[in-house]
Amino acid sequence: MNVNDVNGMVQYHFRDSIGGFFEFPTENARALLPPDLQPIEPHHGSSVLSVMAFDFHNSPVGEYGELILSILVSPLIQPGQPMPRSAFYPFKLGTTTRESREHAIERWHLPHWMSDVEIDFEPGPGSLTARVRADGAKVADMTITEHSWSPVSHLYQSFMRDGDQTYLAHITMEGKQSEHEDEKGLLKLYDHPFNQQLQISEVYEVPFRELWMRAGMQTFQPLVELETA
Repeated sequence: MNVNDVNGMVQYHFRDSIGGFFEFPTENARALLPPDLQPIEPHHGSSVLSVMAFDFHNSPVGEYGELILSILVSPLIQPGQPMPRSAFYPFKLGTTTRESREHAIERWHLPHWMSDVEIDFEPGPGSLTARVRADGAKVADMTITEHSWSPVSHLYQSFMRDGDQTYLAHITMEGKQSEHEDEKGLLKLYDHPFNQQLQISEVYEVPFRELWMRAGMQTFQPLVELETA
């Protein structure tokens, strides 16, 4: 048994994880979401695009980088269960290795770009930039800045759709985290097929919330199959 996969709990250790929350049109969000999921609106007509990049160094499938495009949605609240910090619906992922891609598709039913992407993490003064390319062309550049650091352990939810079936994963993120709303980061999305589901010109380039976690671990609980209408 893989040391990162025990009793159905799967662990992914990362050097860095950076993410930003960006406003984009609710019309675009609803076109991507299954009908049983509702987007979170910080303002009427505006939903939240989550962009995250991971630098994994230890996982069931070895080292790899990952880019995740998600929509922030309403969580599933269950009696007697802890309240998740946020809930997401990932609609496009890119990974740097075939093994990690096949693992995530088979185990977690996540929608992927079906060839390897390149992800370079570039440190700067108080910042980290993820530069992503696919098939030799630019996909995205995202810079996230730091604030104060503190150890955290946060619970999140992720919804996945595969055909007519919907799944739910509970995910715990642990590590040293910087989180703020100083609006110092920046996102540049390029005209690339990876981003074809987005109205790129309507995605606000400055994140209203920035997250950066170092020396962390992502733990997936066993996947739950949900009943759908």
